[in-house]
Amino acid sequence: MSTPRVIARLFAVLLIVLFVTVLPAVLLAYNATATALSPAFLDAALSDTRLYEGGLAQAADDLARQVPRQAETRGLAISRLDAQGWQRILIVVAPPSSVQGWVREIVREFRRWRWGSDSPLDDVVVPYGEMRDNLVNDPAQTALRVVTEAQPPCAADEEPLAGADDLLPRCRPAAELETFYADLSARWKQESQAVWQQLWPDDMRRHADNITLGELIRRDAARYTSWRDLRTTWRFVGWTISLAQAFVVLTIIGGAVVTLAIIAALAARNGAEVLRWVGGPILLAGMFTFAWGLIVLVGGWTGPSWSDVTGITPAMWAAVRDLSRLFGNRLFLAMAWQGALLAVGGLALWGVSFLLHKQHPKE
Repeated sequence: MSTPRVIARLFAVLLIVLFVTVLPAVLLAYNATATALSPAFLDAALSDTRLYEGGLAQAADDLARQVPRQAETRGLAISRLDAQGWQRILIVVAPPSSVQGWVREIVREFRRWRWGSDSPLDDVVVPYGEMRDNLVNDPAQTALRVVTEAQPPCAADEEPLAGADDLLPRCRPAAELETFYADLSARWKQESQAVWQQLWPDDMRRHADNITLGELIRRDAARYTSWRDLRTTWRFVGWTISLAQAFVVLTIIGGAVVTLAIIAALAARNGAEVLRWVGGPILLAGMFTFAWGLIVLVGGWTGPSWSDVTGITPAMWAAVRDLSRLFGNRLFLAMAWQGALLAVGGLALWGVSFLLHKQHPKE
């Protein structure tokens, strides 16, 4: 074999190494993005009740740490609540099953609004009023009892209800607690809006009744001149993502074709060798693609344990593990069929190359 041919084949081998390592990695990145943004994955995630239970537990833990530290909330009665107390209140105010229904309705209507008519999402209700009613009409008086039990005992001649926020106890009465709870619970039901406004910081006090999603977004989207501008922005983002995905697909296919053509031009001497030098890299790339998918699948199911993660509650970690496994399963399916397709295609080219070689041995 001549020296130029040896050099050409060395370059071809180098390109093969790059091909079989880069193509699976690019497919992994593309499939991960496509899976995470797919409506099917998002709908499956929204259907996982443990996600909402874990979210409430995580929110309770965060509130227990943040509320006592912030200047606007450290003086409120809720600043003395621990994570367990917060979780008991949140489960009453926003039960996981109710939150799941609210979120799914909002997501469904938002998709319709983004591509539909000029209706500003006024058919979707953010149920602040329902949450308020859950708080004050709870037969077990959970929020009232939790807030009261978190306060220090009342000193001599100290009134538990005094000042502007006279619907929330500032101290815990020493005796006749059941009578205290019964009397204050009756007041809570009569003055539910005042209870809601006294219980939460300023950003929650603004919403003591149900509000439509359209009105809520209009308050927080003042930088947009109209609903049409806001919808146009969302559409532009959606189109940009779709175009980017199409460009990536074309780049992957085009790059693979060009690379294989260069490999064949450098190393092959006849038709049989062209198929062999092209089929081999495709077969190896398919095997590596399938292997990457298998690694993601195993990683999604084994992953780090909760003890290895800081700042997250066990309940939230369980929900994250569920999502990780769901994501790993869906990503593996995409990588598996693509890897199998590449492997079968490469193997077929190899088989055809040997058939051509047998038919034309001298060539």
